[in-house]
Amino acid sequence: MEQIDKPTATRLHSLGIHSGCELAVLRKYPFHGPVIVEYESQRIGIRYSIFLALIGGN
Repeated sequence: MEQIDKPTATRLHSLGIHSGCELAVLRKYPFHGPVIVEYESQRIGIRYSIFLALIGGN
């Protein structure tokens, strides 16, 4: 979560998403489009770059 800017990290935290939580990937759109994830019965669309930061990618 260190790679994510403060406003985005705050918003994710308010949704209950934090380091170590398990997300289910429901859909990944092509061309580095948004990623739809599910966490505690909530479906959330996030930017691909934020998704990579959450899973520890580059």
